[in-house]
Amino acid sequence: MAEPLNELERQVERGNQFAHSALTQTAQRLDEANAVINGLVGLLVQRGLIDGQELLSVVESVRTQTEEAGQNSDLGIKVRKDSAEDLVDPGVHVDCEARIPHCRGACCSFNFPLTVEEIERGGPLKWDLGRPYFNRHGSDGYCHKADEQTHFCTIYDERPSVCRKYTCVTDSRIWKDFDAMIPNTEFLDAHLTKAARGPVEIFMDERAGQ
Repeated sequence: MAEPLNELERQVERGNQFAHSALTQTAQRLDEANAVINGLVGLLVQRGLIDGQELLSVVESVRTQTEEAGQNSDLGIKVRKDSAEDLVDPGVHVDCEARIPHCRGACCSFNFPLTVEEIERGGPLKWDLGRPYFNRHGSDGYCHKADEQTHFCTIYDERPSVCRKYTCVTDSRIWKDFDAMIPNTEFLDAHLTKAARGPVEIFMDERAGQ
């Protein structure tokens, strides 16, 4: 059963990548249209055919109404781009083995987008089919490469740069007092809930259980 599921996953990923490429092309066309509109508005203002301040006031009013109505366009698709600084190891050592019983490995439940390289090479960390191109989570709400029992990272030596750079030392979401090892239980209790599953993942889970 594993091989058909792998092929299904591969086909779904390829289909999503095609769709997202098409959406990117659409976004580029919208950018071109935006440039034309801005140029036209600038020309009208320059020739005194419309009042610039009055136009800005109307635009801001429409923008506010659109936001309040929840009608903003947002595909929710993100790709991470690492800078040179992001690739530098911060050199901060955290004894995760001693702390996980207290923090419950919360950092391994965070969401972050993958880079183009991580997506293209098909590395150990996969992107979420229901939320491109964020790291995939398991049904327990943790990264799919976190051990289900211990929450330890199973690809620690191959983990993404965003994981390498992250440190919980100053993260108030996780620790009320890092040195005293006092966790922020309110945040952890609210955050560490079962992750929502997309329709593709639900289908794959059901097939895997057959």
